[in-house]
Amino acid sequence: MSVDPSFQAQLVFRSGFGALVGGMFGMGWLGWGLGTAHAFTATVIILFDVLGILLLGYSIYFIRKGRSLRGNYPAPSNMLTQRMKKRFIVVVALEFTTIAILGKIAYAFHRPDLAPVLAATVVGLHFLPLGKIFQQARYYFWGIAIMFWCGVCAILFRSNSLVAWSNIGTGVLLWANCAHGLLQAREIVRSLVR
Repeated sequence: MSVDPSFQAQLVFRSGFGALVGGMFGMGWLGWGLGTAHAFTATVIILFDVLGILLLGYSIYFIRKGRSLRGNYPAPSNMLTQRMKKRFIVVVALEFTTIAILGKIAYAFHRPDLAPVLAATVVGLHFLPLGKIFQQARYYFWGIAIMFWCGVCAILFRSNSLVAWSNIGTGVLLWANCAHGLLQAREIVRSLVR
């Protein structure tokens, strides 16, 4: 990872934005899994809401802080950012296309319970090129963790249990990735503000 202050300022912004998007997807996966498992007790609802709001709030804070830091440490060239954006769009387009194709295949084989675990596996897989694009080693770790979790769920569970546990685990791992990114952004902000 580059120690250039302008790159670090961009990283704070991207970490905040990535945590915002990832946190929302994590909330969707986790909520779907908890709903399928009929696990929404009062305590779970409170924890789910509080953690979701905390991730949302800190994500917005680091987006704003990253924008401020980018003003203090402007990037010498916008070419790198444009190249990253193009690659990111290609990865996300391939991700959604692959998820749609695998979902249709799962339904064609009368196994709709496989659609969420296959989609989550593709989500985990998409973190690998994102790690290279954004120069973030943590994406490799969390992507592999999601794929591993989905593999374990596919071996151990069937039907609604497969949907519930693969979604709960994927949601938790997405939230953990977001928290990891926000903690990393906090350390960068501390180092730049000194």
